[in-house]
Amino acid sequence: MQVADGIHWVDGIRFSNVYVVETGDGLLLVDTGTPWRTKRICGFIERMGRHPCEVRHIVLTHCDIDHVGSAAALKARTGAAVAMHELDAAVLTRAQRPRRRMVIVQAMYPLVVRPVTPDRLLEDGDTVGGLRVVHIPGHTDGSIALLRDDGVVFTGDALLSDEDGNVVPPHPKLAQDPALAAASAERILSLRPRLVLTGHGAPATPGPGASSS
Repeated sequence: MQVADGIHWVDGIRFSNVYVVETGDGLLLVDTGTPWRTKRICGFIERMGRHPCEVRHIVLTHCDIDHVGSAAALKARTGAAVAMHELDAAVLTRAQRPRRRMVIVQAMYPLVVRPVTPDRLLEDGDTVGGLRVVHIPGHTDGSIALLRDDGVVFTGDALLSDEDGNVVPPHPKLAQDPALAAASAERILSLRPRLVLTGHGAPATPGPGASSS
C-alpha cells in the first residue's frame, strides 16, 4: 500500500512493518520483518512493477528479531547494502548478545536470525538513500529514525502507533533504557513530522503539540 509519495507499506508482514522507498538510484527497504519474509517482500516489490534487484539499500532501524529477521536472506537475494547504527551492529554479526530484558529473546536470536555484517555503519546526521539518520537510543542502544525532507519519518520501535494511526509511546518494559527511550520519542516529535511511519501500527499524522506521553 502506498502511504506517501514514493513510499510503500508492505502488506502481509505480521508482527512488524516493512517499507519500500523509491529513491533516485533504485529502492530502499526500511527493516525486513521476522525471518522467512523474503518471498513476501520480493513479491510485493514485483507487484509494484519493480524488480528485487533494484533494492540498493536495506536500512535497519534497530537489531530486534522482528526487524532484522530477513536481512541476510534479502541481502543475498537483492545484492543490497545493509546499513544500521554502529551500536547495534555487533548484535547482528553475533559478536554481542542482544541486551533485552526478556531471556527468551536472547535465546531465540542465534537460532532464527542469520548473522549479517553491515556494509555501512550509520551515525546521527548521516544520509542514506536521501533519508537523514537520527540516533534515538533507548529501545536499543543503536535505534535510529529516518527523516525525509518532506517531513516523513520512519521510527522503528522508538515511537509506535495504534491501528487507527494514533501515536503511542514506546513501552518502557521493552526498552533497554526506558527514560532514554521516552526522551528519544519526544525528540522525534520535536522534528515536527507530518507523517510517522512506525515499526508497529498504522501510519500516524501527529497534530501540533503532539506528545508521546
